[in-house]
Amino acid sequence: MFGIVRGLKPACGLSLGFKIYCRSLGSAPPFDLDLDAQNDKFSDLNNMYTEMFTNDGLEPSKLLTSSSKSATHIYDSEVDELNAEFTETYDFSPKIICGQELTKLVEAPGRFIIQSLSNNPYYNLAVEDYVFKNTPVVKGHTFLNERLLFYVNGKCAVIGKNQTPWKELFLQNCKSKGYRYVRRLSGGGAVVHDLGNVNYSYLTSRDAFQREYFNQKIVGWLKEARPGTQFDLNERGDIHLDGFKVSGSAFKIARGKSYHHGTMLVDSDLASFRGLLKPAHIDNVSWSGGSVDSVRSRVKNIQGAGFKKTGDFIDICVQGFRTTLQEDVPLYLIDEEITQTDAIMATTGHLASDEWLYDSGPKFVIALGREKLSVEKGLIADSTIPGLAGQHFTSFVESFNKGKFGDFDVNI
Repeated sequence: MFGIVRGLKPACGLSLGFKIYCRSLGSAPPFDLDLDAQNDKFSDLNNMYTEMFTNDGLEPSKLLTSSSKSATHIYDSEVDELNAEFTETYDFSPKIICGQELTKLVEAPGRFIIQSLSNNPYYNLAVEDYVFKNTPVVKGHTFLNERLLFYVNGKCAVIGKNQTPWKELFLQNCKSKGYRYVRRLSGGGAVVHDLGNVNYSYLTSRDAFQREYFNQKIVGWLKEARPGTQFDLNERGDIHLDGFKVSGSAFKIARGKSYHHGTMLVDSDLASFRGLLKPAHIDNVSWSGGSVDSVRSRVKNIQGAGFKKTGDFIDICVQGFRTTLQEDVPLYLIDEEITQTDAIMATTGHLASDEWLYDSGPKFVIALGREKLSVEKGLIADSTIPGLAGQHFTSFVESFNKGKFGDFDVNI
């Protein structure tokens, strides 16, 4: 008569949906209630069910019309309305957890999946760092605390912690086009994010770390979902589709743990990315020092392979993760306004600070024609241009790009 159907509702929010289905809701009750009311000790209960499941002379379309039916909610059928009422009463969707709940979850053993509803890249990276630092590791025991995170950032240009922003990005272009500048806590090269790009992060133990492991899993899940598609890994472990890069990766290993986080271009505005990342060579400008070079690649979205929304990719990874671990790994939602801890908010602020963004990179030397400047912790340590030692490099760049140091026919 009645049943509950449980399934995953595919949306960017990945919520678990429940539906009631009815075999029949005609004018007759679903079971025999034709009893002698005077002699039946259950007459009151039976009469209640009779009133619930018979129309008492009403038209079938009026069967479920009651005071609970809002004038603004008109349903196509009785089943639709009953499903709606059940959903309102019993909401089984994953809830947004608060900071205290996140702390308990992270510090306890066990596997879980987190999806952020925030598009703030500084917050999302701070949550990732918080989960990584606080996931427990017990020496001498099998690691069973794998965690998987998803987040979608707003428009931003992201570099690795061991890179130099002026070498990797046209920072002024990023600002004018509305892309925030972000420096990760992990290594790797420069990438661009927008709302059409999914970021995923797989956490496991240091001993279990394999550079290509999780991307190999993703390739398998994508091929299974869309047979015939040409997903594969290149020699660096990046995911390619038809010879184009669709996903890049970075890694961090510390404290007996590791994480692999990557990107997946689903339906990003790739045309808008142009002019944000600098080419490997610019005339009359050269760089030396400890900065890690980015690898330039041709990119494309996976939308053309049948993945229309970021939620499509997330759904496939969630199901694949659960199948791989042979466990119904729970999914939790977080949001910047609700899921806060002192540590997360402190890291969020730190990642957005000028100190981290501009003063925390590696030492480098930049040659502009015949002139050279040596920069350390954001300050010019030495320069062939008189009077610059001790100045902030960001101030020099601003003045240089305005032509205050002559016509170099180039911007930094």
